[in-house]
Amino acid sequence: MVVTGAVEVNPDGRVHAYTIDQQDKVPADVMAVIGKDIPRWDFKSPGGVVKATMSLLIVNKPIGDGKYAIAVSGVSFGGYPDETGESVKRKAADVQPIYPEAAINARVSGTVYVLLRVSRDGTVDESVAEQVNLDQYGSQSQMNQLRKMLADASLKAAKHWTFDLPTRGKEVADPYWLIRIPVNFRLYGAGHPKEEPAYGTWHVYIPGPRQTPSWTSQILLSEAPDAMRGSEPHTGNPMLQLQTSPSGT
Repeated sequence: MVVTGAVEVNPDGRVHAYTIDQQDKVPADVMAVIGKDIPRWDFKSPGGVVKATMSLLIVNKPIGDGKYAIAVSGVSFGGYPDETGESVKRKAADVQPIYPEAAINARVSGTVYVLLRVSRDGTVDESVAEQVNLDQYGSQSQMNQLRKMLADASLKAAKHWTFDLPTRGKEVADPYWLIRIPVNFRLYGAGHPKEEPAYGTWHVYIPGPRQTPSWTSQILLSEAPDAMRGSEPHTGNPMLQLQTSPSGT
């Protein structure tokens, strides 16, 4: 489950306050875990008060005897436009990935988290399939093959993507920009709308191994790719570096 909200961090790196969106839709036991975990977070000192949007990856795993452990497994931070200025934006008319026919025939869906380095002319300089999560289980060799299919389809499209660059704010003079974009491959029956899991509900999937290219940033490296919600490009928040691992259970 991905839960969204906002956090305010003091100059010393401690959490001052936080909010969770649509709390009425989030299960009470999940809210209890979040309430124990966030207050213990410790950030690298930002040097001033920082406000940021956030999304939390909540994982629910069986531990035997019919019991489950709920934990904050990962986190992702965004920024407030009024404070951080503009960021890189993907152009709407970009080439879309083609769903591999073999994956369709196998009735397999999943999400590829593509990590990109965008140059100052708005084109993709480097790209990697950082993580590929599958919605169906198979043998290790089957899942490896399917992950590669979805990753290859995503990267083939990504090399043609172009971006609008920031014209104001803290990122305007950067030599390049690092961006994470989720690519969703979903199968839908005829006449059914393309909907993501409803907010506050569980989504069952098999997370894939994570690749960390040498050119990635510490900001994105410290975040969980599957803590993202939605499909908008994500650059992280350079003002916030979480030094403690989310681990409330």
